[in-house]
Amino acid sequence: MTFSLFLSRISILALALSLVQAQDSYDDIKTPQNAKWLESVDLSSVPKMPVRKVGSGVCPDAVCDGTDNDRCFESCGNKPNPEDIYGCPQDHQWALTFDDGPSKYTSELLDILDKEDVKATFCVMGSHVDQYADVLKRAYDSGHQIASHTFSHPHLMSLTNEEIIYEVKATEDAIEKVIGVKPRYIRPPFGEADDRVKGLLKSMGYKVLLWNVDPTDYDVYMLQDVSKLIQGTFRMAIAGNDTGLNLNEDPGFISLQHDLYKQSVDQVPKIISFLKKKGYSFLTAAACNNDMSPHSGSEDAINSSSETSKDTAIAPPKVLVEEAPEDASISEASVADDKSTVSGSSTAVASNASYVMSLAILVLSVTILF
Repeated sequence: MTFSLFLSRISILALALSLVQAQDSYDDIKTPQNAKWLESVDLSSVPKMPVRKVGSGVCPDAVCDGTDNDRCFESCGNKPNPEDIYGCPQDHQWALTFDDGPSKYTSELLDILDKEDVKATFCVMGSHVDQYADVLKRAYDSGHQIASHTFSHPHLMSLTNEEIIYEVKATEDAIEKVIGVKPRYIRPPFGEADDRVKGLLKSMGYKVLLWNVDPTDYDVYMLQDVSKLIQGTFRMAIAGNDTGLNLNEDPGFISLQHDLYKQSVDQVPKIISFLKKKGYSFLTAAACNNDMSPHSGSEDAINSSSETSKDTAIAPPKVLVEEAPEDASISEASVADDKSTVSGSSTAVASNASYVMSLAILVLSVTILF
């Protein structure tokens, strides 16, 4: 074996290890704890249900018809409640949402959104707020919705009530210190939330924000055909293909992306152009659900945010038949061929896929190396 080949194989192995370790990259985050936060939450209406260990919701024989969803939540996704927000209730409305930021790519994303005059929803992690405080403030001041995505991105069903309160309160405290208001929407990491978790979040004044379009950018951002895969998901959704995630059968869409990946951020201009050509109007997740108060706190800030959302919401969509020239290379046939890759039967299946892919890469790399 030549030295250059040896180095090449070592590089492959290092890449594989980094991908696997990335699944646990938040494990070292220490979530702040304040006993006063516990005193502020009324637990009387929170269902008494057991804490579920990570992996306990995987069922090889899952039916996923609503009868076993909560038992098999990692295979099926939790059973939806009527108040859970999956999409927009009106046709031709679209809410772009971005998780896990702010990050070093969020400013670039904000530049894109400003240029396109599009308002989005940012589900931010409390542990990232201090490092990117200026970015978060810019997003809020620009009229974007700020939602919570917990402090350390845990599986909430595996936490006690007290631990969940710390995750939520630490995040809203970090956000409020920067923008002066608290979020009223929260996206549970991995989309996992049973009746206990949802009841606890509701008792803290939160609405549960999920999604009905998922291009799985966390799985495909490193692939050569990432552009085709991510854009294909949006094309399939508006073509009427079942995304497997539209559990409340909303005619409008809320899509999930991550501003952690430059490859995903790079697709946003083409996504916006394509959807505009198809007559879609862009709103925040709260605005498309007719909620003009997505934050709580300063009354002046709430009113300002409400007016921004209201101005966007009243613009009627204009349906055009032509498509953006830059998207013409992605044929409908090629999108259909990729349907099994970019869609899933549940949020839980999608969230676990990246770990399986990373593990497979690791095994393959070790085999090649040794």
